[in-house]
Amino acid sequence: MPDDPAQRAMTSAVSADIAAALQTREAQLEVVLENIADIVYLIDVLPDGSFRFASVNGRFLAATGLQASQVVGRRLEDVIPATSLDLVRAHYAKAVADREPVFWEEESHYPAGLKVGEVMVAPVFGADGHCVQLVGTVHDITDRRANEERLHRLAHFDALTGLPNRRHLYAALEKEAAAAEEHGGAVALLYMDLDRFKHVNDTHGHPMGDELLRQASERLLGCVRDNDLVGRFGGDEFGVLAKISGDSGDAAALARQVIDAMQAPFAIAGDRVVATASIGIAVCPDDSCDAETLMRYADTAMYHAKAAGRNAYRFYTSRMNDLERERRELEAALRNAVEHDQFVLHYQPQVDLATGAWTGAEALLRWDCPVRGLVPPCDFIPVLEQTGLIVPVGRWVIAEACRQLAEWRAAGIDGITVSVNISGRQVPPDHKRELELAGVRTPAYKGDDGLCEFVVDCFRKHDVTPGTLEFELTETTLMSDAENAISLLGDLKDLGVRIHVDDFGTGYSSLAYLKRFPIDALKIDQAFVRGLGSDEGDRTIARAIIGLAHSLNLRVIAEGVEEAGQCEFLRSEQCNHAQGYYFSRPVPAAEFARLRTKCG
Repeated sequence: MPDDPAQRAMTSAVSADIAAALQTREAQLEVVLENIADIVYLIDVLPDGSFRFASVNGRFLAATGLQASQVVGRRLEDVIPATSLDLVRAHYAKAVADREPVFWEEESHYPAGLKVGEVMVAPVFGADGHCVQLVGTVHDITDRRANEERLHRLAHFDALTGLPNRRHLYAALEKEAAAAEEHGGAVALLYMDLDRFKHVNDTHGHPMGDELLRQASERLLGCVRDNDLVGRFGGDEFGVLAKISGDSGDAAALARQVIDAMQAPFAIAGDRVVATASIGIAVCPDDSCDAETLMRYADTAMYHAKAAGRNAYRFYTSRMNDLERERRELEAALRNAVEHDQFVLHYQPQVDLATGAWTGAEALLRWDCPVRGLVPPCDFIPVLEQTGLIVPVGRWVIAEACRQLAEWRAAGIDGITVSVNISGRQVPPDHKRELELAGVRTPAYKGDDGLCEFVVDCFRKHDVTPGTLEFELTETTLMSDAENAISLLGDLKDLGVRIHVDDFGTGYSSLAYLKRFPIDALKIDQAFVRGLGSDEGDRTIARAIIGLAHSLNLRVIAEGVEEAGQCEFLRSEQCNHAQGYYFSRPVPAAEFARLRTKCG
């Protein structure tokens, strides 16, 4: 071909244009690669099958903490962390062999820290059809994975104690129960409740309650084996999932160990707090292989452990199901009774032993059920206590006693005091929470103020004469939170309410506290009165209580008097008042008024 200057110039121009175009394209690609959100890199596939980094974008360097000189031109093993190297090399080889892109997730520890990425590598083929390069991209999902793990932890673990939560424990129970059913073996679910947690929360505050839960969880963890699972169901309820032999003795031994561990006082914020444990146990496959059923059975058994006096464990039995159903039916009926005003008061006279006059009465709650008839308090008071319904019902009792005092006064029946039993559930100041837990909405039973404010309202409404309303509290109620009780009773005394210590001698009074309580009278428990005619021990205890009361300038009331000999003994020992079947059974208000007029 002739050497044509024009042609050479044209060729040179075309080459320059191509070079410029290629340079522009490379610049454009570089702009794209440097500004794309993902990591992008190019790997050379060497003839010996090894791999070498040919190019990386800025995102790669920023994510790894490496310099370009530490990456470009270096072999794979010089760049990729040893913990990831075999996985990465295998995926690269697969992309080359299969001649198609490969995708995976990878965790790598680079100088910049742990990185988690969604990785893709795609083969690039030369003119001869062989793979010459791999183009790789990595979408950084480190933050997303951390958020997923955080959400998973929130969904499956308790934030306060760090233990698996109800959802996690339930899933584990499903898995273990299914395995036991399919392959044999046994698993026990221990359902634990702290006996005095509510008292700690109410008297010391939620921060101390939270610390109690944390310490209880640590003690629980110290009782179990490595392959047992401990979780928190919520509130003060915990669960232990333990594989056991066919003998339920394994579960019993674990329950005893937990109970022993919880008995020692907890040291919290300088205070010593006692919170024992009650445990219910259900076993798979003996009781059921259904997780939900096992949870319900263990909860039922725990309830029976509490009913037996707390600080104990019970295995589930089929009879418990019947008792639990009956209890639920009774609870539903009692809620209906609250809503529909089915309670009435009967009055048992309190007699002045010196004169024989009826000077007072104890108001005793009865349930006038349309189906069951007149139900005695021993059949329903415990359920009122357990459900919190005792708070609204207790307020109704106070209001009704005040109304009855006003009615008797209007009828010309004067000189009568009425005593009302006060539950420990009514002593804490936060009654609004108790009412909300009880789920009561009827205005007649609803109250938002403290006990003292409620008493003031009743006094104003019924024009009650100060000194005619008396409250009876047991030793156990007073001593469960003595300082709070002293303050509350002082406020009640300022309103003119008289205070009696009920069932004296059966609780655990401290004489140091007894002299500080602003009380007016001690009631001798009927357990001591019953044997006055024949038991010298009971006579000695009665004399001691009467002597103690008089030395503290307190009146003494004996309850459960049924025989003349008991009455004569009490009179001879200067006991002030007595009540019992010897004088009268508890009777409706109208009957009490008639008998009082007759007896004087």
